[in-house]
Amino acid sequence: MTDHSARQDPERRASPVWSAGRKDTVAAILLSAVALVCIFILEARFFGLEINEIRVNDTPVTLYVANGATPAPPVVIAHGFAGSRQMMDQISVSLARQGFLVASLDLPGHGRHPGQLSPDIGSLDGTTAQLAQVVEQVAEDIAKRPDTIGPISFVGHSMATDLVIRAAERRDDVGGIVAISMYSPAVTPTSPSALLVISGAREEHLRGAGLDAAQLVDPAASEGETVTRNGVTRRTAVAPFVGHVGVLFAPTSLLETTAWLREATEVGQIAPLDTSGWIAGVLLTTLVLLVWPIAKMLPQRDTAPMLPLSWRGFLICVTLPIPIALIVAALPTFGIVGHAAFGTLGVIFGAWGVVQITVLRRCGIRYQAPDAIGTVGYLALALVFALALDRYGAAFLPVGDRAVVLLGLLLGTVPFAIADTALVHNASFLRRILTRLSFLAVLSAAMALIPSQLGLAFTTLPVLVLFFVVYGTMARWVA
Repeated sequence: MTDHSARQDPERRASPVWSAGRKDTVAAILLSAVALVCIFILEARFFGLEINEIRVNDTPVTLYVANGATPAPPVVIAHGFAGSRQMMDQISVSLARQGFLVASLDLPGHGRHPGQLSPDIGSLDGTTAQLAQVVEQVAEDIAKRPDTIGPISFVGHSMATDLVIRAAERRDDVGGIVAISMYSPAVTPTSPSALLVISGAREEHLRGAGLDAAQLVDPAASEGETVTRNGVTRRTAVAPFVGHVGVLFAPTSLLETTAWLREATEVGQIAPLDTSGWIAGVLLTTLVLLVWPIAKMLPQRDTAPMLPLSWRGFLICVTLPIPIALIVAALPTFGIVGHAAFGTLGVIFGAWGVVQITVLRRCGIRYQAPDAIGTVGYLALALVFALALDRYGAAFLPVGDRAVVLLGLLLGTVPFAIADTALVHNASFLRRILTRLSFLAVLSAAMALIPSQLGLAFTTLPVLVLFFVVYGTMARWVA
């Protein structure tokens, strides 16, 4: 019997063919439609609002107010550590619909703020003082605007709960304060006078801190109860099922925040809340899934098979760079336009990649240049995801001197990525996990052992996980 498939298969693989079938085309169309619907919903929440970008000194601030609602009572909103204004959009839009003028800001070292974050996070005179001063400056500027009226209120998440409480201490025109996922040593039995603490049900430690704040006023206070004594009012609320980030998007948080500030300021109106936060998650997931059918539409190319890497060679690749990376991390600071920690980070990436490339070459494995069409297609899909994340999730695209930092990091991350590509190409799931975990573990250890060199660079860890999970999956499909 003649095996026609064996004779025809080399010809099929040797010539570029478009392999997308009807199912892939239909899947791409449906997923694209879902993405467009999500974008429409996310943009529609801004209908009826006047949104303006301003700067207070160097601090970028977004103003939200309902059309024709000015003058309005002001609310200053500050995000948590490694967050940005985008993460607070749902709360900002909900409060603007209630009749408030909302000023949502980016803190130094975050979002679009050009300033650097002080690395002195352990001192009240360091990072805390720097950020609290920024919140105070924004509050002072917003309170003086002719389109605001009445007392000024504050909303803060996580790290910013301490900032807004300290900023409010210095003012005598404060309405209400909402502290989401609060931890702040500045809370006393008499200050703040009107404080709502919201925690996620999965934040056990922070729930305890919120309850402690209420029990300073009434030792018998419990969650979900409002207590008042000597003109001081406290309330703790718990958003079910969610954790430290999910609490920002929970309907309970929106209901409690808007009701608390309406009562504290004795102004505002009941209006529909912005509950579209989960749509952003659907959009980002859809954009990732969309890569699969689109990738199958890219022209195939015939590539030389990569030699298999033995387990011995693989283990050498993931262990030999470890001591070298730790030694490099301890070397004198490698500064990049003032971002010393990221200079060190880039050198760690580079050392890790160079060692692995050297081992791979000794094992007979060479880097294969990517296909031009596939590369352009992948970069286009990756950029769409990045733009969506930056618009609807959290600040993601580098701005200002951070773009220069990115170029500096490329010197190290390119060899790292080349080695990583070779190690995970057609590799088992176990090998792919070990390849990434070994680097993340060493990087975490270096940050813990040599904090003076890497400073606040630990904030890059969740971003690296995002790259490996999201961009790694997309790249694998395209490859």
